[in-house]
Amino acid sequence: MQAYKLKFHSALHVDSKGSGEPADADGFIRSDTLSAALCIAWSTIFRDTGPDFFENPPFTVGSAFPYTGDILMFPAPAWPVWNVEDDALRKRLKAVEWISLELFEQVASGDALDFQSIRFVSGSVAVSEQEANKYPDLCKQPPWAHTERQRVSMDRMGMQNEGGLFFFALQFFAPHAGLYFLANMAPEIRPGFRAALDYLGDTGIGADRNSGLGHFKADDGTDFPIERFKSRDGWITLSLFNPKPSETAVFKEKCAYGLTTRSGWIVNTTIGRPPIRAFTEGSYFSKKPEGRVVPMINEKVRTSIDQKTGGKYSGSLNHSAPRDFRAVCLPCAEPEALKEVNHD
Repeated sequence: MQAYKLKFHSALHVDSKGSGEPADADGFIRSDTLSAALCIAWSTIFRDTGPDFFENPPFTVGSAFPYTGDILMFPAPAWPVWNVEDDALRKRLKAVEWISLELFEQVASGDALDFQSIRFVSGSVAVSEQEANKYPDLCKQPPWAHTERQRVSMDRMGMQNEGGLFFFALQFFAPHAGLYFLANMAPEIRPGFRAALDYLGDTGIGADRNSGLGHFKADDGTDFPIERFKSRDGWITLSLFNPKPSETAVFKEKCAYGLTTRSGWIVNTTIGRPPIRAFTEGSYFSKKPEGRVVPMINEKVRTSIDQKTGGKYSGSLNHSAPRDFRAVCLPCAEPEALKEVNHD
């Protein structure tokens, strides 16, 4: 498993929920969005890709989480891990969205957390005392910031639309921070994957790419220390996960999860993606999840004729615009909150 860090040259705006509200934006890049962007970049470089490539990409990627310096961040688990009696501390811990690799490893190993030694970064990030001491400036300045920029909606004549003022959300990263993701692939796939990643960095990801947003430089990639995660009780997800119909056994065992709805628009078309439910990052399953690639539009819809206009849907697609919900996960100890659950 490889870890790739993305160093952004500019701000980022990703609204992968398809809310249509420019003031809303994700704080990171979900795995289905990243996989789709890499597939499009790959097919642009290597023209011989067909529908089978999009429906079964030769790589799997996790969601792109934040990092700061050498510290990789992980999503807070979907189960309760903040069992602390101090009300003020518990309230602060519940606001944590990201935990460092060292804390994540302790949770995944089933080790008890030393809550008094946890240090906070910008309220939503928790790191260990050792990591805070190693990077003394870490807790003094936020590794990223969210802001809004006012914009004006103009019509085709260059005139301001009525009520045309709106706010556009932006995420800026500090010089030492950015996003990273984990990827699985065969060694022979890495040169092509690297080319697609570099192309994606040059063209950008997210909204307003033509205005310079979402452009990044990826590092060479490093081996992720998966051997540090030795517990085999279950698995914790680092990507979105939508199970195959044959994966019913995943839900017959103990699990703890979050859910989200994915929707939006198919790139370079006027076709909206149908909403689909997926398990969120940080979910726990006793059985190893696999997941699937879900087609968004079938062949009949893609080639059908619009009766009103007499033409095809705008845009050209040679595939079903599938979304990748295959799971990227790490071994994880059974959460304490599930040990008393009876599945008989």
